[in-house]
Amino acid sequence: MKNTLFLIIIGISCTLTSCKIKCTDFDRNILSWIPYQENDVIELYSQSKDSTILFSIKSIDVTHTTSYKLGSKCGGCSDEIFINDWDSDFRFTMNLNDNKVNSQDYKIFNTYFSDFSEHKNYKFEGKKYETVRIFENNDTKVSFKKLIIAKDYGVIGLIDNFGNTWVLKTVVKIKRINDNQQQKSITINNVSC
Repeated sequence: MKNTLFLIIIGISCTLTSCKIKCTDFDRNILSWIPYQENDVIELYSQSKDSTILFSIKSIDVTHTTSYKLGSKCGGCSDEIFINDWDSDFRFTMNLNDNKVNSQDYKIFNTYFSDFSEHKNYKFEGKKYETVRIFENNDTKVSFKKLIIAKDYGVIGLIDNFGNTWVLKTVVKIKRINDNQQQKSITINNVSC
């Protein structure tokens, strides 16, 4: 009886004082899938088309919820990552809850990618990558059908509807995640609601 009364008092107290739930710290390892900084340029080259596609990283916005009040409309421990604005030729969005990916999507020109499969020890254009995510779009009315993202490298490949492949021109493993000096331009915006 005393335990029940104690729990009721705690519950009422939390309701009246708007108890806050503390969220886990943002897991910076998530950024290894998008290892970019503002002003980076992604350069993809197609040997068969003898053409290059360039994407500029204009902005990176990371919002992390540090805590929220019970009963608030903020959605709990949710985080968002955005690269570039809606009007860009290259845009990325990732939504997380407790550092777990709920959704992620890319926009490359007129093609949207959101469904992916993950592969280990994946070979692409003669190089082996530890972990990749392959996004596919089967709509024949858009330009591209496949986007390949490698952990620690970012975008490594793009395949159009005619089978032409664009490959990351300079493949250099980006180690910014573990290098605090190079990671300064990625700011985690902490919010509480």
